[in-house]
Amino acid sequence: MESSPQPKALLMGATQAYRRLFVYLMPYRRRFFGGLVTALLAGMSSTLLMAVLTVVSKLVLGGELNFTKTLPLVGEVDFTPWIRQWWPEGDWRTLSRVAAVCALIPLFMALRGLLDFLANYQLTWVQQRLTLDLQRKVFTRIMGRSLEFFNKQRGAELIQTAFGMTSTCASAAMTLAQDLVRRPAAVISTLVYLTVKDPVFMGFSLVVFPLCMLPVLLLRKRVLRGAKREQEQGAKISGIVMESISGIRVVKSHAREAYEIERFTEAAKDVNSTTMRIYRMVEIVGPLVETTASLGIAGGLVYCWWRGVRFDDFSFRVGLLVLLYPDIKALSRLQMVVQRCTTASDQVFRMLDERSEIEDSPTALHLGRAKGAIVFENVTYAYRPGAAPAVKGLSLEFEPGKFYALVGESGAGKSTMMSLMLRFYDPQQGRILIDGYDLKDVQQTSLRENIGIVNQDLFLFHDTIENNIRYGRLEATLEEVRAAAQIAHADDFIMKQPQGYQTLVGDKGCNLSGGQLQRVTIARAILRNSPILLLDEATSNLDTDTEQAFKDALRALRQGRTVVAIAHRFSTILEADQIVVMDQGGVVDRGSHAELVLRCAMYERLFRLQFSVGEEAQPALS
Repeated sequence: MESSPQPKALLMGATQAYRRLFVYLMPYRRRFFGGLVTALLAGMSSTLLMAVLTVVSKLVLGGELNFTKTLPLVGEVDFTPWIRQWWPEGDWRTLSRVAAVCALIPLFMALRGLLDFLANYQLTWVQQRLTLDLQRKVFTRIMGRSLEFFNKQRGAELIQTAFGMTSTCASAAMTLAQDLVRRPAAVISTLVYLTVKDPVFMGFSLVVFPLCMLPVLLLRKRVLRGAKREQEQGAKISGIVMESISGIRVVKSHAREAYEIERFTEAAKDVNSTTMRIYRMVEIVGPLVETTASLGIAGGLVYCWWRGVRFDDFSFRVGLLVLLYPDIKALSRLQMVVQRCTTASDQVFRMLDERSEIEDSPTALHLGRAKGAIVFENVTYAYRPGAAPAVKGLSLEFEPGKFYALVGESGAGKSTMMSLMLRFYDPQQGRILIDGYDLKDVQQTSLRENIGIVNQDLFLFHDTIENNIRYGRLEATLEEVRAAAQIAHADDFIMKQPQGYQTLVGDKGCNLSGGQLQRVTIARAILRNSPILLLDEATSNLDTDTEQAFKDALRALRQGRTVVAIAHRFSTILEADQIVVMDQGGVVDRGSHAELVLRCAMYERLFRLQFSVGEEAQPALS
């Protein structure tokens, strides 16, 4: 079994984590340090409250005004003259004076509560801001990664890092900061007060305190291992839930609901079992510590009998020691807090420190509105090292304002070309130019602002139809949204929806049919009004009538735009200015439909295959 971290390693890890976190704390440093100062005062207030309670009890119940104390390094100090300024000699205990003296107890109790509230409020305020900043930073970092990164990462792990680990990191950091200030202040002030009251009794107590820590030390390693295992199991169950929901259509179509429930149940049982083991180990510490501490109380009682200490003095001293218990218990758990903070911060900062596979160079240009000329120069790209290239030695030119179609069997490299045009990936060899600029020298945002796309993998957000179309151009008006929908022949079915353009499409557009979903996606691309339009199987879910309407719309849409389309329906690409036939990542031939049918055997075979057997042959070109 993996050994638990050593205290020195934990301390170094916590120091490094705090050094990184302090950068994010700087904007809130006033509140942060204000919270720590208040926590310090709150820690000392318990001792002050007990001291006030003792003095008030003696004044009210004993009536003695003899307050002579022996202080270390100072000697005997008589506070009686100061007390007599407020209470004259004789029987001073009238109802009003007793009530006034007793009112000091709720006053100091309120002061202690106020200090606790202010400390907790300020540090919680900082914690929430720190959590928000870390979440925004991590999410921004994730959104900036390339598709290559997302191809390798599980979505559940990214969610866990962006929201779970950032929250844990900020929470543990604030808990650690507060406990390192408040708890020692409470312990030290109490020990100093008890030392002044009775050094021998305090010395006896210091012998008992280390014994109280033995149960904590014995169980520490097992608790830390259990906490790490619980975190790993939590990430696993999150992954199961996310995958089951994301793939709900696959789950239901294969009747695997019971299987997914069983997977979830087994993972949940593991989490529950680990959590209960940790709970048992953590909570058993309390009774063990209390039992050990009771030995000290029993011994202290013997000592007080031997010294002739009065019951009220003994009760006061025991009461102070009992007040120390929560602080000692919190300090004993600091190592777990340090472990949580270190583990979470390591994961968060690892995400922030990793360089993105695709980054803008410091001198990257803002493209502006492009003309739409795209050139591939001897481009080679493979998705994994050692794998066969998806495109190899590809040289191709797309002129502005023309309509190009890519055809070929599955795996020919058509979709890879579109991903490279969008700079989702960078070629391992060669370069891609837009209007004469290498894509690596252009800002990614400005490049993609010039490209509209309709993917074969249709996706709509769980939002209204209007907002899904407006996603193409966020500042568009409702009139512009409707105009784009009309061109895409989506307006008619949208207006028949219960709330029209305000109708929610459901998760990933589940409330719409395949054809409706595709028309909304096409409307989004039309609204974008970009000089380059990429159509990846854009008509795959359209019926014959709607496809013809879309072809009519495409004739108007492609004016002044560079259109590159992948389509397995030859009827949608016959009017292309140029058809590019691809196979195994390279260009076999290019030309018009009439030219290719006569001279390109592959194109002629694909064309005859589709029109001889109809739609059944279409998957060969997908």
